[in-house]
Amino acid sequence: MNTSNKEIDIRSFNENKTIIIDLMKKNDIINLTNFIIKNNIILESFNINEFDLLIYGIRINISNKMLSFVYDHCHYKYINYTHILNRSEIVTPLFLALYYSNYDLAKTIIEKGGNINYKGIKYNVLSFLKKKRALDKRKLIFILSHGFNITYINKYQLIYNFNFSLTKVILEFCIFNNNFILKLLNINKNKTPMSKNAFYELIRNEKGKFEIKEWYYKLLNKRKYKQIEYIYSYEDRNNNANNIQKLLQCANKIDTSDNDFLKYTILRKIEKKKLNVFMEKEYLHYEFNKIYYDKLKKINRFIKKKTFTQLMIFFEENKFIFKDLKKVDYDFITFSILKDVPKSYIKEVLKYCPLYIFKKKWIKMTLSTNNQSLLRILLKSFNENKIIN
Repeated sequence: MNTSNKEIDIRSFNENKTIIIDLMKKNDIINLTNFIIKNNIILESFNINEFDLLIYGIRINISNKMLSFVYDHCHYKYINYTHILNRSEIVTPLFLALYYSNYDLAKTIIEKGGNINYKGIKYNVLSFLKKKRALDKRKLIFILSHGFNITYINKYQLIYNFNFSLTKVILEFCIFNNNFILKLLNINKNKTPMSKNAFYELIRNEKGKFEIKEWYYKLLNKRKYKQIEYIYSYEDRNNNANNIQKLLQCANKIDTSDNDFLKYTILRKIEKKKLNVFMEKEYLHYEFNKIYYDKLKKINRFIKKKTFTQLMIFFEENKFIFKDLKKVDYDFITFSILKDVPKSYIKEVLKYCPLYIFKKKWIKMTLSTNNQSLLRILLKSFNENKIIN
């Protein structure tokens, strides 16, 4: 074949391709059928040079009937195949249909054998959509409802890679899955007698499949408090004290600061109702006081040993707590005067522990030690806070 004939063939090929694509866009199956018969065209011959008619059709949102027509006439061996887009992005017809939110096409592809769990590439459909920033609640529900293997989602992905609304959908699907729903429907259908307590026990057993403690570790580590609140809702409400202990113990184990910061943060959020976790007031104060008195014991130890530099470092590292020391009955000033703590250190400590109460005995104590300058420091701190006991 000479060069001139080759050019004619290429031009004819491109013209036919343009006409076919135009008819596909119009979902005109009748004229497309007539065109390929009249011109003796083999439709699959256009699937060359990184071009694929079915993939292209999905991208331009062809109808279900047109998709079936292209699939059948291009003689694909199966619909679970991969195609490279833009020289780097590997897709399957099903992945692409979901990317473009075309649920009708996605259903048709699944009916033709499209595998929602296809693993011919290094990522699953959720990872693909997440990577493309195209995963939303509706797509997630569609994927889970069409047989996606939930074990393909590892805990790292679920906690760190999905936003809160998607995490909730996945967790609820994991726990109250189709088998559990069918069990409830069967109970209702057979009119099986069941007490309220027995029903709640059934729910608790289903939730028991959920490894809550492991989730606490991971969520606390990332300070995802809203998700912690949601996970906590899966706990057995009849065992609240143990539930709280489980949460606080997890906080202690992962808090590398060794200063109760994470545990204290959780307690404060519960106290201020910024974390929807039920905790009785007395129990809350008990946990606060455990932290406070542990800190105070350490302060006393520093003062007794006269290691004042370490004392100041300790206050700096724990300043998030000492602003609340007014909650406990502790007289740091009296203890400091008796132990002869230098006034320069007392002055520094007052930055962390402002005086909300002024005790008359301090006047007598400072005067007896001829320490009027310390008295002035105490009075100044008290007046600046303007709170009268």
